[in-house]
Amino acid sequence: MMRRKKQRIIEDKRASILLFVALVPIICSAGVLDPWQWARSDRIEVNIPWLPFENETRCYDELGCLNITRNWYHLIHRPLNVFPLPREVINTRFILYTNENLIETNYGLDPNDVHLIGHSLGAHTAGYAGEKMGGSIGRITGLDPAEPYFQGMPNHLRLDYTDAKLVDVIHTDGKSIFFLGLPGYGMSQPCGHLDFYPNNGKEQPGCTDLSETTPSLPLTLIKEGLEEASRVLVACNHVRAIKLFIESINSKCQYVAHECSSYASFLRGECFSCKSNNSLSCGIMGYHADISPALIGRQAIGQDLLSLLGSKFFFTTGKEDPYCRKHYRITINLAQPSSAESWVQGFMKVTFHAENGIIRDVDLTPSGYMKLEHGSTVRMVVAHPAGTSTSLGKIRRVELSWTYDMDVLQPRSLCFFWCNDRLYVNSVTVDVMELPGRGKREADITSKLCSANKKEYAEIASGSIASFIDNC
Repeated sequence: MMRRKKQRIIEDKRASILLFVALVPIICSAGVLDPWQWARSDRIEVNIPWLPFENETRCYDELGCLNITRNWYHLIHRPLNVFPLPREVINTRFILYTNENLIETNYGLDPNDVHLIGHSLGAHTAGYAGEKMGGSIGRITGLDPAEPYFQGMPNHLRLDYTDAKLVDVIHTDGKSIFFLGLPGYGMSQPCGHLDFYPNNGKEQPGCTDLSETTPSLPLTLIKEGLEEASRVLVACNHVRAIKLFIESINSKCQYVAHECSSYASFLRGECFSCKSNNSLSCGIMGYHADISPALIGRQAIGQDLLSLLGSKFFFTTGKEDPYCRKHYRITINLAQPSSAESWVQGFMKVTFHAENGIIRDVDLTPSGYMKLEHGSTVRMVVAHPAGTSTSLGKIRRVELSWTYDMDVLQPRSLCFFWCNDRLYVNSVTVDVMELPGRGKREADITSKLCSANKKEYAEIASGSIASFIDNC
């Protein structure tokens, strides 16, 4: 291993090339290393124009300690208006064409060992760097690449899969800039080998309701200034990609994403398992994307990564740190006794009693009441904070709560003395999935549970709970 020589902080305008770009092993924008091989014990000086933290030291299991500072901010200015100024776009495209050999010549790095990380305009800047180096860069991570003047443009004018050997992208603000209300700043179209869409990649939990974001504005204004407070208000979705990536570095919870035709299909549980052949449809978002089963599996069977192009990987997150969630697929088989209504509508929650713990009150209807037809099967994917790195294990008992909902706008849903608001359930099936790696074995556990009272089905009155155990 090469010994550390000396540290140098770039002060001239050439550093603008790296405003939103990182050289491995730096986690975010604007850092430069001298040509020495990084060791875990070294302290790295990182210049970052804006992040959720500054002027402090952050330590990461995978990277070591980074001393975060903020001391320059040049050509690529972060736009806050709805339509980014053409000057920023022009500068983004110009910088790499005037500094095409900066990484290889000035810093003596093997391009294959370089990982560029760029946010917004910086994602495209990283793409230009990769293009000028003939796609020889090892990896580029695009954090919500900017949409205006880039979406739908030819590959050479934006970040695309040819810019590095691996291009992974996180989309968090993909609403159109013509959206009535707060527009989106990020691209929605897939542009890498792995394209991740947390919460459908358009609106992020905790950002959609101003009542959830505005209480933090005064504190943000005092601590981080007007510009950062403006981002909290206007660009919450756009900035979320950075926060998710940073959390993924140290998190014991893996951001497991599933390739699916749509987010709605993902929530219906149509794309869930990561076991065996299905592993080709599973990815890991963030810092560890390079060990995604979708990549490793294809390499193992000699399949070209081009088969991933255009794919979308979906998952859900929480609205605040920690954002990572573990996914469960719930399948409810509804009974249809003669006394049951043909359909009912309402809200459901479930509590899991597993071998290694209990998860309480998981909301199965977070988007509002659900219409349920007796005699059918409903399936949904729900998410819950991981809490611990320990696997939950096999589910032994489930408690399902039911509350009927009467909607005055739907007269047929009004249920008084002459109708039956009970829910009738034959069985509940829970699928729990764990990816291999990080000291864990692959586990794809399915638990089918039936009524605890040993009857053919459970009858659940509105406002009550029924138990299901693994006695089917």
